Amino acid sequence: MSIARLTSLSGLRLNGFPLVKLLRFMAELIRGGLVLWLYFPQLHRDDKLQQIQRWARRVLLILDIEVQCDGPPPTACAGLVVANHLSWLDILVIQSLMPGVFVAKAEVQRWPLVGSMAQACETIFVERSSPRSTRAMVEGTIKAFKQGYLVVAFPEGTSGDGSDLAVFHSNIFESAIKAQADIQPVTLRYVHGATGLPTDAALFIGNMTLVSSLRKVMARTTIRTHVHIGERIYSQGQTRKSLANQAHQSIRGQLARHRHHGFD
Repeated sequence: MSIARLTSLSGLRLNGFPLVKLLRFMAELIRGGLVLWLYFPQLHRDDKLQQIQRWARRVLLILDIEVQCDGPPPTACAGLVVANHLSWLDILVIQSLMPGVFVAKAEVQRWPLVGSMAQACETIFVERSSPRSTRAMVEGTIKAFKQGYLVVAFPEGTSGDGSDLAVFHSNIFESAIKAQADIQPVTLRYVHGATGLPTDAALFIGNMTLVSSLRKVMARTTIRTHVHIGERIYSQGQTRKSLANQAHQSIRGQLARHRHHGFD
């Protein structure tokens, strides 16, 4: 197809979605799904993580999401990464920098296509209202540590608008204590690529559906994600409450240093 033809299609929209961007995104989802279901069972851990990282970077490129990290991400070793939660994009952003196994709420399993892909990536699902599910999450996380994976969790338990940080659930930190794994706090912020001001385009909150959020993301020009790698927290001699509090203070402090009033 000629460049002129592609240019003419770039302005077309389907149900509010930019047509070309939507088609590229869907094609990448399908390609990623095929890799997961056909090739993943045959791959070793490092190869799996490399494939996940490459796929996340391709999807972010299609969505015009830039990732800017202010420090070197942790190396591929067992440990617990905890971050504030703003959007489903958080998963792609973190996977593009430090691929690992994620802890996610159980309802993600029911999302079309995404749920199946998450299961194929060995995501650890948890129903927070169920003590049995929570215990299984802790054991699953310890198992992932022993297999050499980074485990990534959002201790707030839900996504927020970035104006403040909700209290951290401490259950996930129990796994770090039992496995003697360190904690890596990570702070995420989304800003307009041109102005550097905070943007709500990436937020996935309230009653918003995944489709409506995706439409909002695709409608914007470049969104930049700022990723701050905090100081590592050592789990030895700690309680899960003390670990949760230290990680919370690290991320909340970083958010406070960059807080702006209003969104673009």
